[in-house]
Amino acid sequence: MTIIQIIPFVISAVALLLSLYTYFRHDAKIKKQNALINQFQLERFKKETDSEKKAIIEANVVKSEKGRRIIKVYNKGKATARNVIVTFPGETNLIIPDYPSSIDIRPQNSIEIIAFAYEGSSGNTLKIDFEWQDDFRLDNKDSQTLQL
Repeated sequence: MTIIQIIPFVISAVALLLSLYTYFRHDAKIKKQNALINQFQLERFKKETDSEKKAIIEANVVKSEKGRRIIKVYNKGKATARNVIVTFPGETNLIIPDYPSSIDIRPQNSIEIIAFAYEGSSGNTLKIDFEWQDDFRLDNKDSQTLQL
């Protein structure tokens, strides 16, 4: 074999080796990206299923006539809030004649708590604590300060 016969063989072998190297390198990158995409999709699916199990409790105050306030406690989550307990810690300037006990609030629904402000009361904020159970956790707690 002469050198002229060996050169095309060497060129072909180098081209084949470069092609194989490029193929395996590209394949490794694709597999790594697929693994990352799968992990991302699993995390997103877990977040979605977790949000389906959560109840989110919040409140707002609606002013009515002559010192009457309606405190709307609502569930803006996607799961039923069970055994919701609403408390008003500290000094309140409200009289609540019908204090709610433990109650369930379905998703996108609310309850109303009627309250009356003391005559001449100077406090203009109200702190509310919430405790509830949902399908995600059994000991949810939150607090909110509302403008009266």
